[in-house]
Amino acid sequence: MATIKLGTTKSANKLINYAEKRAEVKEGVNCPAEYAKSQMKATRELWGKNDGLQAHHVIQSFKPGEVTSEQANIIGQELAKEMANGHEAVVYTHTDKDHIHNHIVINSVNYENGNKYQAHGKDAIENYRAASDKLCKEHNLSVIKEPSAEQRYHLAEYGMAQRGKVSWKDEIRDVIDHEKNHSKNYEDFKGNLQKKYNIEVKERGRNISFKHPDSQRFVRGKTLGLAYERGTLEDGFTRQIERGTGQERRTANLSYEQSRGSERTERVAEANERFERPHEKLHQNGHGQEHRTEDDIRRGNKQHQDHEQTSHDRNAFDIDEARKALEQQRRNVAKGFNRFTTKDEPKRESGTSTNEHDKQANRGEIDRDHKHNQDRIREYEQEKSAKLERNVSKDIGDDWER
Repeated sequence: MATIKLGTTKSANKLINYAEKRAEVKEGVNCPAEYAKSQMKATRELWGKNDGLQAHHVIQSFKPGEVTSEQANIIGQELAKEMANGHEAVVYTHTDKDHIHNHIVINSVNYENGNKYQAHGKDAIENYRAASDKLCKEHNLSVIKEPSAEQRYHLAEYGMAQRGKVSWKDEIRDVIDHEKNHSKNYEDFKGNLQKKYNIEVKERGRNISFKHPDSQRFVRGKTLGLAYERGTLEDGFTRQIERGTGQERRTANLSYEQSRGSERTERVAEANERFERPHEKLHQNGHGQEHRTEDDIRRGNKQHQDHEQTSHDRNAFDIDEARKALEQQRRNVAKGFNRFTTKDEPKRESGTSTNEHDKQANRGEIDRDHKHNQDRIREYEQEKSAKLERNVSKDIGDDWER
């Protein structure tokens, strides 16, 4: 694990003097460490760029107890070769702190083309961190994922934690964690830090900084960690307010639904009561006791059967009457025909002396009348028989359906 800091200087010699004096191990890149000052100056003068920034300063710090000074120096050289190709550089490894760290001094002018070295802004430090992390992984060292860490600790804090001490930055983190859960909103949160703990809060743009009462300087929220940045804090209180509003809305809706449910229950109970009230009269006798028994059921079935039998007998009586009426009609028709054929017999017997032609004419007329009457009788009987059959078939069908 290694952390990175970047800096610049207008006096390369002073920076080299400081780094070289305390170095346990030193090694040059693209130049000998012993002649770094003179060679870097010669390159700047050669390209006419000795004014202004003369050198860039990179501090690479490792986790205590994780690397040796020789290993740390090798990693520093690899970092300088990758990030400052074409520039002279020297890696000075210090062991005067709990953590071993490198001071890498990079000449500001490229000895091959005279270009100035550019290492400014957020992108520069992120690129250095990425390159350093890659080298640490290659050497089987741990890596700090600072950009996404909820809490960010520097090596000095790690050293204090190992000695059982709590840093003032950790105290600020603890206070912020507590007040995030006990403040009503973001403004109330900042006020509580000042009133309760005497922690000053300063905002500039999208950044927020905190000052511990025992410290002489502010520390930015992003230095403490992602969870302590201004945007994260504001978003947290916004979600908290939204959750509270949503809970109040859900509670109101629940109460409304419960009241509506109670009203519906009362209406259903009242309707059931109205429905059951008249039916109770059907199932109770004068003493209020249940009256419908098995005897009542059998009695009802017997009444139904009697009704069906009566209806059947009535239909059978109608059929017999129809048959009797048809037979009587047949007899009447036969009797009328006999009277018709015999009423003129005395006249025919006394008139034997009439003309034969008249006799034959009368006989022919009688025969025609007789045949006509027989046809009428036959048609009448057929019509009556068909009508009788239709009535009988209808009655039989009704009996079958019942």
